[in-house]
Amino acid sequence: MNSQALTSVLIFVFVYALIIVDLLPRSIVTLGGAVVLFILGILKDTQVVSLINWEAMGLILGMFILVRVLVESGFFDVLGSYVIKISKGKPSIIFMSLAVTTGIMAAFMDSITVMLFMASLSMQVAKQLDMDPIPFVLSQIASSNLGGSATLMGNPPNVILGTGLGVTLAQYVIYLGPTVILLLILNAYLFYLTNRESFKKAKELNSLYISSIKPFENVKNPYMFYSGLFSFLLTIVLLIVHEKIGITVGHVGIIGATIALLLNGHRVSDIWEKIDWEVIVFFATLFIIIGALEVTGVIQVLAGMIISFAKGSALITKNVLLWVSSILSGFVDNVPFAASMVPLIKSITGKVPVSLMSMGLITTFGTDVGGNLTPIGASPNVVGLSILRNAGIEVSWKEYIKKVAPITLFEILIADVVFILLYH
Repeated sequence: MNSQALTSVLIFVFVYALIIVDLLPRSIVTLGGAVVLFILGILKDTQVVSLINWEAMGLILGMFILVRVLVESGFFDVLGSYVIKISKGKPSIIFMSLAVTTGIMAAFMDSITVMLFMASLSMQVAKQLDMDPIPFVLSQIASSNLGGSATLMGNPPNVILGTGLGVTLAQYVIYLGPTVILLLILNAYLFYLTNRESFKKAKELNSLYISSIKPFENVKNPYMFYSGLFSFLLTIVLLIVHEKIGITVGHVGIIGATIALLLNGHRVSDIWEKIDWEVIVFFATLFIIIGALEVTGVIQVLAGMIISFAKGSALITKNVLLWVSSILSGFVDNVPFAASMVPLIKSITGKVPVSLMSMGLITTFGTDVGGNLTPIGASPNVVGLSILRNAGIEVSWKEYIKKVAPITLFEILIADVVFILLYH
């Protein structure tokens, strides 16, 4: 490994460490790392455009805008009201329905927004049921990361891995979807089972209250609601057929967002102001830092180590990708981890007996679901626990791991069996 490669590794490790300790905004950290790479001459100005994954950037920005339009229109309030109404006030059904709904929503929308809404809704519901809100929020954190693994746009790591490795939305849904749906149902039931004593003391919601719920009364702006829903559904359709009509997923994200903004021109400035631009800068500069590892040959060295360890075994390759991504994602930010795995997987493609698509899907699942292992493993975890904390309810690391980690490991183990038997 030459001096430039070693310097790239040191900068990457330093940036990663600063992201973990969270002393500075992530975008400032990655921007600083990228600037240092240019100052030291490791990267040239002309390489910037080619190093950034523009497909991922377009899809992430587009989905941010689409979800923001839905939030502003009252979409999430309508959905939450429907879940409670359909459950007919029964605590166990409400609990499991909210968990499964969280997972389904996280498959298509920004998981942070989903968690913000669902955790806040659960706090209100738990109070009405006279129950501890902790099981509600923890089950939804687990469901959010699990459900988010089922589609191309579910979680940021999916977007990075999917666009970087050429895995389509259809492939995500066909190959990961059925497993994730079954695990979502199992996840909701296991959380109910491990907290069943709480439900014995819970009270059912009054039938008069349930019948009085009118979901569409929560629509803040009917025109914005329907135009936002139209734009979102159109984006999903385009993501399914984008290859046939000759456009990239990045184009799809921008097209969907542009239509939503054009249909809601009077609210563009409000929507624009609420986009998390710090995250956009973070992704762009992170791609540059990961690109330096690829340009200097570091990724190729790591790929060689994996190939040597796998010894031509599909079983070993699958397990290394799944369990390494799962365990590491419990302790480190899964976005830079996913970004670093793209060139690594590309480098070992054809040298191990597992297809590029399978490696991408396995790594996606491990990266997303492994985030459930600790309180800091993924953004939904931090959001959900902060909502509890703001209500004066503290969940310790010990309590979180005791209640969530065993269920998570069991779900990863089930997925491992599926990957071994069905993925080639």
